[in-house]
Amino acid sequence: MTATDATPAVSSTEPTVDERLAHRGPIQQLLLRPEIGALIGTTAVWVFFWSVADVFGTAAGTANYLDVAAILGIMAVAVSLLMIGGEFDLSAGSMTGATAMLVILLSKEAGVLGGAGLSLFLAVPLSLCFALMIGWFNGTIVEKTRLPSFIVTLGSFFMLIGAKLGFSKLFAGQVVVEGLDDAQGYGFWRNVFAASWVRNEHLWESRDVVWTVLLIAGVVLVVVGILETSYRRAPTKDATGLLVAGVGTAIALVGFIALLRTDGVGANTLFGAVTGIGVLMASLGYGRWRFPRLGKRGHLQLDRSSARLVGVGLAVIVVAVLLAAYLDASSTDNVGLLITVGFSRAMFVAGIGVAGILAVLVVAGRIPVWSPLLGILICAVPGIGYLMTRQAARSVIFVVLAVAGLVALLVASTRAAAWSAAAGLAVELLISVALIGLAFFIRSESTSEKFRSQLFTVILLIALALACSALMGYLFTIRTAPDDAADAFGRRAAIAGVFVVLLATAVKMLYTTAAENEVASGVIRYRVSILWFAIFAVFGTWLLLRAQFGNWIFAVGGNKEAARVQGVPAFRTKTTLFMMVSGAAWLSGMLIAFRLNSVQANVGDGEEFEYIIAAVVGGNLLTGGYGSAAGGAIGSLIMSMSTQGIPFAGWNTNWRFLFLGVILLLAVAGNTYVRNKAASSK
Repeated sequence: MTATDATPAVSSTEPTVDERLAHRGPIQQLLLRPEIGALIGTTAVWVFFWSVADVFGTAAGTANYLDVAAILGIMAVAVSLLMIGGEFDLSAGSMTGATAMLVILLSKEAGVLGGAGLSLFLAVPLSLCFALMIGWFNGTIVEKTRLPSFIVTLGSFFMLIGAKLGFSKLFAGQVVVEGLDDAQGYGFWRNVFAASWVRNEHLWESRDVVWTVLLIAGVVLVVVGILETSYRRAPTKDATGLLVAGVGTAIALVGFIALLRTDGVGANTLFGAVTGIGVLMASLGYGRWRFPRLGKRGHLQLDRSSARLVGVGLAVIVVAVLLAAYLDASSTDNVGLLITVGFSRAMFVAGIGVAGILAVLVVAGRIPVWSPLLGILICAVPGIGYLMTRQAARSVIFVVLAVAGLVALLVASTRAAAWSAAAGLAVELLISVALIGLAFFIRSESTSEKFRSQLFTVILLIALALACSALMGYLFTIRTAPDDAADAFGRRAAIAGVFVVLLATAVKMLYTTAAENEVASGVIRYRVSILWFAIFAVFGTWLLLRAQFGNWIFAVGGNKEAARVQGVPAFRTKTTLFMMVSGAAWLSGMLIAFRLNSVQANVGDGEEFEYIIAAVVGGNLLTGGYGSAAGGAIGSLIMSMSTQGIPFAGWNTNWRFLFLGVILLLAVAGNTYVRNKAASSK
């Protein structure tokens, strides 16, 4: 086939642009976001704990980890902004306890072992003023003395710890101050900082109908937004495509409604297929109406490398299925090594020794840098065998092999597409078929309803989405140059879709039905701290991305002296950031104080490192000048899921810190890898 034959029938009218200004599709733009690693990590952690803990994916489990994430997230957002500005605040944790203690001491009745006896209408604003004063102090000392913020705020940290201990002993005679609920104005401020929404008390019998409609509408808007920012608009619209899209939508809705009303395997399979056909028709019809079609895309040719990867991928998936079907799914015995205990111990000790010796040889320049991983692998095998049951090992082996096979097929599809568009399409459709097969295997092997129903449905939807994406990319012209009108429309549609999906999620989480209440095992309570967390995250994201102050934050964090030359008020910017962290600590302190009505002197001490970890997991660099406020919020969700997911799964909570350490390393490494790959792709 000649080069002329490979040219699409529809010639491109897009102008040639500098590759630095070339259009990036929505997926590539998402991969370049600082918080992409945290988003992937959040999904992975949620799916993991959802699969091992029954309560985790329920409204009760969600309320629990959101409650933990709220205060951590408020602080993580503020700390993220400060880190982007190039600074740290080690006094942030102790500040939360200091403001909580201060408001109680200011409002506690005067007298022996008493306080100032002020009304809370005065004590609460005064505690805020105190927090802002500490923030101003930290920022001013850092800027005027040019001392590292690490040293300055470490000093503030110790001063606040000493003040909390000293004043609590002076006024309360103990390290705990209490009695906030006796102060004047308590009822008003409790509604502000400690109100709660009890889900069991809010019935809405039409909840599931509203939730379904909102969810479908949100997903459709997101898909339209992605399509509009990915494909080139046709100069004239094809009305036939719009008719096909309408018919497909009607078929999909009929199939989906029937799917909701049936429960048999045969009926579910039939109406699931009808729904899938309708979605495919709607997608392709919309594409025919909106985007120009491509001509011939070459013959179905698969190069040797792609063919080999396809074979390996399919073989690995088959092995995963066969092993999962063969291994005992009910055994709760430890895996062990199927060998003697003494040999397992010797293997563990030998692995540590080998890793240490190889590490020495690495620094001596004798062997490759990754060689010590051999020793780590040797000692990990008996360690994992001791911790894992055979039932869990079966699931892990199946998931690892199935994912490895799918990854091989994905790599094969990329290589095949570079060789032949038709071959790339064939491999992508093969991936969808493989996913469908895995979904039915999981359904047949699982006894849990969440795997037989929920996971089964999700995998089928992923397979359907991949098939639609493959066919759209094969048939229609992908955009390579900016289109302001299409981009603006697509962004608005996608943002509206995300908002509608979040609204649907809120409807599902906040309201219950009579039938659900009958089987409820306890009271599900959403505290107002979750709302404060959401407000703070949205405000921080808006400030960083849409306000001039956000540009100043990036500027002073990247290069403070260069920012000064450009007219950025560096002193004012950094001092404001320190005050924002102190303000966030004040808000967290109020949420703690009005929730508990008493505060210990050590509240918040040491938690500043968790705030920093959440910010780093969210994609914020320790060196400053890069990151996002939303990333800090997402990082706090990951940490709270781990905190609550481990006890939900029935594990020893001492493993929490090991889990957090692994998440921190994986999130940072994954974020860097994905961002670099996306930035280097054309």
